Amino acid sequence: MLTGIHLRALLVAVGVLLLAVAKFLGWLRPEQDDVYSLWAMIGLGLAAMPVFVDAISSLKSEGFEATKYYMDQFVALAILACFATAQYATGTVVAAILIIGQILEERTTLGVEEAIDALTRISRVKARLLGADGETSVDAAALQAGQRIRLLPGDTVPADAEILAGSTTLDQAAITGESLPVDAAPGARVFAGTTNLTGAVEARVLQAGADTVIGRVTQIVEEAKTSRAPVMRLIDDYTRYYMPLVLIIAGFVLFFTHDIQRAIAVIIVAMPCAFVLASPSAMVAALAVASRMGVLVKSSRFFEAAQGVDTVVFDKTGTLTTGRLRVTAMLPAAGIAEDALLTAAAELEAQSTHPIARAVVAAAEERGLVFARDRAASEVAGFGMRSGGLVAGRRQFLEAHGIAVPAADDVAASVLHLARDGAYLGAIHLADSVRPEARETVASLRKLGVEDFHMLTGDTPAVAAGIAAETGITSVRAQCLPEEKLAEVQRLKAAGRSVLVIGDGVNDAPALAAGDLGVAMGALGSDVAIKTADVALMGHDLRTLPAFLRLSDRTLRIINQNLLWGFVFIALFVALSAFGLISPIFAAVLHEFSAFFVIFNSARLLRFDELEEGR
Repeated sequence: MLTGIHLRALLVAVGVLLLAVAKFLGWLRPEQDDVYSLWAMIGLGLAAMPVFVDAISSLKSEGFEATKYYMDQFVALAILACFATAQYATGTVVAAILIIGQILEERTTLGVEEAIDALTRISRVKARLLGADGETSVDAAALQAGQRIRLLPGDTVPADAEILAGSTTLDQAAITGESLPVDAAPGARVFAGTTNLTGAVEARVLQAGADTVIGRVTQIVEEAKTSRAPVMRLIDDYTRYYMPLVLIIAGFVLFFTHDIQRAIAVIIVAMPCAFVLASPSAMVAALAVASRMGVLVKSSRFFEAAQGVDTVVFDKTGTLTTGRLRVTAMLPAAGIAEDALLTAAAELEAQSTHPIARAVVAAAEERGLVFARDRAASEVAGFGMRSGGLVAGRRQFLEAHGIAVPAADDVAASVLHLARDGAYLGAIHLADSVRPEARETVASLRKLGVEDFHMLTGDTPAVAAGIAAETGITSVRAQCLPEEKLAEVQRLKAAGRSVLVIGDGVNDAPALAAGDLGVAMGALGSDVAIKTADVALMGHDLRTLPAFLRLSDRTLRIINQNLLWGFVFIALFVALSAFGLISPIFAAVLHEFSAFFVIFNSARLLRFDELEEGR
């Protein structure tokens, strides 16, 4: 079955063949010139048919596909002029050059879109389905929630799933852009499109097909391809007035020179292919690079929005910090050893899943301390735990049990106080870990022209000040509720600032939505982050943020270059055509040159290296 490209090529080939036959027979029998002119006219009609069909079918196209309409209307006009003046040979050759050029352009732009299509392909894999009859191989698209699957080393994960048995290491670079693999054990969630590296595991399907993270990401990227950035809409608006202007110029050329060949050449070289391709080709390439980096951009207009950013508002927990507590200090009471204090705390906290409890147990295990799990322990959510005479928790929790807690300045993010049989044992200070790349990220953003940095957090002023000092952030607001974060972002915008807000996409959703550009951090698996943010960093590396801003800057510079060179080419070629220095056939060749120049210039974005660019 013939595809659209093959059909167009076939019609062009038949048209050119009829023209060649007509010319050859006309040379043999000059007296039958009218008959052979008819053959040439039929050849031109066949060669031009794809142009008229495309011009009609692409009237309602959007995004990258809309370029066909703007180009085909000029080609159709030039061919109609050749029909009207009986220049069938010229029209056939021009149609052949332009259609073949369009086919080559489409092939070239397919290479740009190939990087985006890779998102879809990594989820089109086979799955090892476990059932009553053993293991069977099925398409990933056929999986349903609740089914059990097996993953062997080297397998691509076919669906979002929860590991039931076994442990392994996963490569998530295809989604997050992060090079380091992650460990996964029973209870861990794995995502479609990631690669199982080491162990054999069994898992239960949670979501399959379009409902997976990679499925939703692919859908958003496909929508972004057809979105219209402001610069693209501006070009569209001016293009509406372009055809009348070209017709006026061609009319003047015909009026003063009485040479229809010159007028046709003007129409051909004036086709706004370079202008129309300038923005879409660059935006598609930028979306491909962003996907490779693990950055989900929900619309091409956000590349432009990133250019005006002069203020960045950071959330703290999960953004500037890892979101995982660690023990930073132990302050035992007189006569109590640090190990004894930590052991008592670990025995009690081992029964809890609270972040503080996990941090205490991890610290005890790092020290090699031996402790038993106190299964009789009871927990009061948000306050502490107790078992018999052992009590651990907040200051208020111990005081409520009649235990005197020494006055202290709690400078840590969290403080765990302990007492046994009414006697105070001491305190364990815990704090969140600052991401190692946080200070480097802030410095990189300053180099990119960001002038103002703010940190909004619900933590204490002392903790917030410490994190700000460590990361190089100058403005801090502590003990913020979500609505207060929203009000602060609105205040900055009202002051004329262009604000980028970056957070975890959950409790920061109002502030993300209010910013000029909302960026969700670590959005892998987070529906809220993907839905609320304008841009989602699928991984947890903060350095991706300045890399995205650099990519946006490079994209806008490429678009400006395309527009400048497109204008230069068209103005030069129109002048040469008007003076009779370019024939219609050569005009078609020059037009294709300008189109390929723009496409290949945009394709340079595919070589964008976020690490090299940041040096």
